[in-house]
Formats: sequence, C-alpha cells, structure tokens
Amino acid sequence: MIQEHLLTLMPPSIELNTGEDSSDAMRNILLDDEWAREVGRQERMPTVRVWRHAPVRGLVVSKRDVAGPKGEVAMATMDRLGWPIFVRPTGGTAVPHGPGVLNFSLLFPRIKDKVTTDAYYQLLCQPMLDWFTSMNLVATTGAVPGSYCDGNYNVLVDGKKVVGTAQAWRGGLAGTKSRHPGYVLAHACIVVDVDMMEATDVINRFYEEVGDPYRVDASTSTSLADVLSEVRPGQTYSATTAQKDFVTFLERYYRSAGIVVHVRS
Repeated sequence: MIQEHLLTLMPPSIELNTGEDSSDAMRNILLDDEWAREVGRQERMPTVRVWRHAPVRGLVVSKRDVAGPKGEVAMATMDRLGWPIFVRPTGGTAVPHGPGVLNFSLLFPRIKDKVTTDAYYQLLCQPMLDWFTSMNLVATTGAVPGSYCDGNYNVLVDGKKVVGTAQAWRGGLAGTKSRHPGYVLAHACIVVDVDMMEATDVINRFYEEVGDPYRVDASTSTSLADVLSEVRPGQTYSATTAQKDFVTFLERYYRSAGIVVHVRS
C-alpha cells in the first residue's frame, strides 16, 4: 500500500494508460516525455503508463552514453549486430529493450512542496514490490554492484535485479504561465522475459565500442519469468500477460488509497 508520507505526492485523480506505438520504437519511448509535458501544461491528467516496447530488441541508453567521440560509430556498429540503440530522456546506463520488457512510468506535475527524488522512487517502487509479493516472490529495493544501470532503487527478487529505475525532473512548477511548466518522470524497466546472459554480453559490447570501461555482470540480474518459474513450474510469462496483470493490480492498488483511476489505452 502507499505509505502515508507519500500520499501527498499522489494526485487525487490519475489516468492509468496502456497506450503504445508499436510501429515506431523511438516514438514509443518518447511518448513518456511527450505526455509528461502535457501533464505539466495541465493538458493531460497525471498519468501512470504501463507499456511494452515496440517488437524490436535493442538497448536503451542515456544521452551521456553516446555523447563521446565514438558514440555515433558505436550506434552504427550495434545496429549492424541487430541491437539498435535508443536514447531515452532519463539518465542511467544501458538497459535491454524489446518485446520481453514491460515499462512502468509515473508522469506527474511538479509541485511546490519540498520533495526528494527518493520520495518519487519510493512512490514508483512500492507498487511493484507489492505486486511481486502478491505473486509469492520475495522483493526488495537496493543496489547490486555489477548490475546493469545500477542504483539504490533497483527492484530485486531473491537478491537479483529484475527492475531498473530512472527519474527526470523538467521545468518549473506545473500549471504556471512559464514557457516550461514542469513535470516529474519516474520510470521503471521490468525485465519480464529476456535472456539476461545475452543482454549482458550486448551491453558490455556497447560500452567497449564507446570506449567506456563500465561492464556488467550477468550473475547479478534475472527476469520475472525465471523467478516465477520457481513458484509456478511449467508456466510461461510474457510482457503482454504481465501488462494485463499489473494494470489490474494497479487499478485496485490506487483505488484502495482513495485515488480516482481512469483506465485508458
């Protein structure tokens, strides 16, 4: 459930949206930023987006990752290898992209209260922790040295990373007359059904190509499908199934906290 000290960050009414652009992988990623700007301008309700990547595998990286002199060459090389690079608006390092990944985004207006990034990470992570617990999984948050896109708010199952998180704050206060009314974009990347050994090799190849010594250890991460196979032997689990399950869970989760939820796609 939402902790009491975080309830003030939750808008009284939200849109729970599964909208996707499966025809354009890059635009699908950037819909988060586009919709968040609309939230900041009060042209869209505060939005919780649960979405799948377009059916193209690749790596999603930050602008910093490709900003160096080898960035463009590395992107061309990875494209030839069948792992194109997509640049996201939030920070962090490379994460897998593709049909086996589910994304969870909070697109909220910036408010005048003094708020920390930790608070928004907690607001992002708690529903995933509760969802995993409902599946009889032991879930926590924390850093895992050697994992891809490591941070204090990874979501772990049995000590291995299943979810990476990132956050971006843009503009000033929402709803103002400034040219850039602001928003908070907090994002989670849930690895549902991905070969993490292969993905780790690809991430390390990318950083080798850009001339960055950063490397990832495959043993630090797993997928939701793999951990569920331990409690649901013989059952498969896809990002499409996970999306339906998580949206159903979130609708109950937010409504139990007194929040009005409008489900849209």
